[in-house]
Amino acid sequence: MTTDLTHRLAIYPMVEEADAVGVVAAVYGRILSRMPLVPSLFKSFAVCPAYLVLAWRQADAVFDRDDFGDGAARLRASVAREVTPPPDVEVRDTVGRFVAPLARMLLLSAGLHLALDGELETASADAAPPTAVDAVAEHPAPSQWQADAADVFGRIRRALQTPIINSIWRELAGQGQLEHAWSHLELQVPAALQAADRLQAAALDAARAMQWPVVADADALRRAGVGDAAAGIASILDAYIKTLPRVLVLAASSAE
Repeated sequence: MTTDLTHRLAIYPMVEEADAVGVVAAVYGRILSRMPLVPSLFKSFAVCPAYLVLAWRQADAVFDRDDFGDGAARLRASVAREVTPPPDVEVRDTVGRFVAPLARMLLLSAGLHLALDGELETASADAAPPTAVDAVAEHPAPSQWQADAADVFGRIRRALQTPIINSIWRELAGQGQLEHAWSHLELQVPAALQAADRLQAAALDAARAMQWPVVADADALRRAGVGDAAAGIASILDAYIKTLPRVLVLAASSAE
C-alpha cells in the first residue's frame, strides 16, 4: 500500500492483467472468459493470490444465477436517477458500460464482506487454484500508475473519500475522456454521497438475503494458509463496500 501525499489517502496496489502470473493469471483467465475485463475488485484481491482464489470461488458459484443478476439489477435501478448524466454522448456511453458490472461487484463485495465477518452460514470455499484458460481482455484499462491522469485521480480520491481508482476512471483516462467526464460528475458528488449510504445498506441487505453456495470466510483463509491476511483483506473490502456505491450512483444515470 502506498500513499498519495497530495490527498493523504492510502492507495491500494492492483495486479494488472499484463503483470499476472501463476494462480493470479489462472483466475484472471476465468474472469475474462465471463466478462470483458478484470474488475478492480479482483485486481486488488490479487495482492493475496490465495484470497483471490477464494473470492473467485464465491463469485463463480453465483454469477450465472438469476437471483444474483436480479439483485444487482435492483441495486442499479434504485439509484438510476439520483444524479444528472454526463451531457457528452461518448462519455455517457463509456460510463454506462460499467453500470451493470459495478452493480454486480457491489453485491459481490457485500457478500464477501459478510463472509469474512462470519455472517454467512454455508460451506467454506475451496482454495484449489482453477485450471488456466486462454482469455484476453477486450478492453484492458490502463494501470492507475500508467494513465496520464494523476491530478484527476487525486481529485476523484478526495471527492469520493476513497483510496480506490476503479476501472471506470482508468478506462476514461485511457480514452482521454476523464477530465471532461469528471468535470461534470464532480458536481454530482454531494448528492451521490447521500444516495450511496442508502445503497451500501441495501447491498448488504441483499447479500444477506441471498443463498451463497460457498463463501470466502475465515476458515477458508486458514485452510489456505493465509489466515493472518484477514485484517488486510477486511481493509480492502471496507474500501470497496464504501467506494462502489459512490461510483455506481454517479454512473447509473448514464445507463438510462
